[in-house]
This record gives sequence, C-alpha cells and structure tokens, in this order.
Amino acid sequence: MPSETRMIKTEIQLPGDLIYSLGIDNAHLGYFIKKNFLLELYREGKISLGKMAALLGLSRIEMLGIMKDSKIPLNYGVSELDEDMKTERKLGILNESSE
Repeated sequence: MPSETRMIKTEIQLPGDLIYSLGIDNAHLGYFIKKNFLLELYREGKISLGKMAALLGLSRIEMLGIMKDSKIPLNYGVSELDEDMKTERKLGILNESSE
C-alpha cells in the first residue's frame, strides 16, 4: 500500500521591513521561503535535486537554473552517475557502445 505524503503547514514571523527590503510581495513570500529552505536542504545533502524540483513543481532543468542563480553547486558524484546510467540504459538512451 503506497504511503501518502503528509504536508505540514507552519507559520513564521518576520519583520515587515526585512521582507520589504528584499522586494518580495506577500503573494510570493511563501514560495521564496520554501525555495530557499529546499535549496539549503539540498546544499546540506539532505534531499535530492529531483525531490527539490518536485516539491517546487519544477523540472530538473528549471531547478538547475535556480541553483545556478543561487550559486548552489550540483551535488553529483559517482553514485549519482551510476544511477543515471542505469536509468538511461533502461530507457534505451545509453548503450554499451556509447559509454
């Protein structure tokens, strides 16, 4: 039986002048905080690029652009490369002669 992800809603208090100085309007504040929270979790290695993109409703390519703009380096090592190569083989994108 697949488990359903339970979402948690929280509230924080920030000085209005801080938000105003950042040029963020109330309509975009939640997204701004969520995006930066997820970027920090990714930077710390606690979530994957795909998970971060999914939680923001973005593609991986869009997420890479945000990471670039935010100067967050890509966490990509040998294990991620191996996993990507396995996926590409399954999808028929990569074969032994292209390695």
